[in-house]
Amino acid sequence: LDFYAQASRRKEDAAKDVTADDTQTQASSELYELEFNNLSDAEKATWYKLARRDKIRYKKEMATYEPPVDSSSGCRLLLMGRFFPFDSEGIPFADTTLIIKEAQNSSHIGEDGGTGLNVWDGAQLLLRYIEKVPNIVKSKRVIELGSGCGIVGVAAAICGCKEVIMTDLAYALPLMRENVDINRAAWKDTDVVVSCKECDWFQPPPVDELLGNDSNKADVLLVADCVWLSSLIAPLLRTLKLYTTESTDVFITYQQRGKEAHDLFMEGIHNLFDVVDVDTLKEADLAKPDVFHLLHCKRKVS
Repeated sequence: LDFYAQASRRKEDAAKDVTADDTQTQASSELYELEFNNLSDAEKATWYKLARRDKIRYKKEMATYEPPVDSSSGCRLLLMGRFFPFDSEGIPFADTTLIIKEAQNSSHIGEDGGTGLNVWDGAQLLLRYIEKVPNIVKSKRVIELGSGCGIVGVAAAICGCKEVIMTDLAYALPLMRENVDINRAAWKDTDVVVSCKECDWFQPPPVDELLGNDSNKADVLLVADCVWLSSLIAPLLRTLKLYTTESTDVFITYQQRGKEAHDLFMEGIHNLFDVVDVDTLKEADLAKPDVFHLLHCKRKVS
């Protein structure tokens, strides 16, 4: 299992922590190297600076980290290193600086393996897409499932949504709320309503409880990199169905990992929604590896 694969700079680290087969590891390294070579010199310089910080932090965390296990298969999952540079001290976003704190991951926390305490590439992909196309959230009522640290919900608030309801398991809420408070001064619209609520996909709260009695729908629903355990696919799909109508725009960022989870998710999402795999480079001038997808979904008309 490779925790550090990010372009050629991390190939030597990747060789030390691999339990995946050689072909898969080589393909991951080649993918990151290709994307890295497409960066400008200035972007490469920034990447090197952030990667050095990231590498030191990850070495400390991985000394005690146990990777999540897919309970249906008993297999540990391939979680690649970051593609999008991240700095907990602040990243540029929409003419401001976005500050998101993380906490050490623990596989013993929650049904999701405690992954809600870290920022994942899928969240940064959705974050950058919102930055490039802010109209998808502007003046709209937004629900986010699996908000984790809160980076995507905070981004929606900065880009002028009317309201954003960020949700996750109870263990993630303190850090999420802390990150909301840190960034509150960045809201362009001081009237934006931001809330952090518990939502367990196995027992999601009723719509009126989550949204309040004044409305029974959201305009937009966001899901960032929440598809990786096959046991969570069916609960996620049921929750998506519960909180959407035919008018709701659903944006899901997704990284393909295990085959079983991928097949279950793709079958389920296409049964429930009309799905468009967004060409982010064409629509938003936003580059990404091919293993990442941004799906724009609308409920099928009954």
